[in-house]
Amino acid sequence: MKAAFQKILLLAVVALFITGCAPERPVDVGPQVATGDDLYFGAPTQPPPKDQKDVKPSPPGSGALWWFIPGHWAWRGQWVWIAGHWRPRPHPGDYWLGGQWQLQTNTTLQTNVYVWKKGHWHSGSQDGEESNGSR
Repeated sequence: MKAAFQKILLLAVVALFITGCAPERPVDVGPQVATGDDLYFGAPTQPPPKDQKDVKPSPPGSGALWWFIPGHWAWRGQWVWIAGHWRPRPHPGDYWLGGQWQLQTNTTLQTNVYVWKKGHWHSGSQDGEESNGSR
């Protein structure tokens, strides 16, 4: 009888040990829910901090084929810096017009929120491409 009790006790301890050592399930915060192309529930009501300075590495290839996209602040329930990076140009001569945070009034909630207007590629030449470090 004592041996059976010891086995049960040992199994109970092992079970508690195994469940106690299992990694805690992460909290799934999920993506922000879009109400349109650029407005998200939970949008920030305060402006982003001042931009950080990106360390710009050498381009991975010819400046005619690559463009450095500067970093920017993203909202993930708090401000998070997204570092700049090199991206191939869709076509030689195309340049990147960076995104920006814009203050808008949310009439439903009657509050001001900041929304991200996405950056995009623009065809043609741009004065000052040298400032991109792409040439």
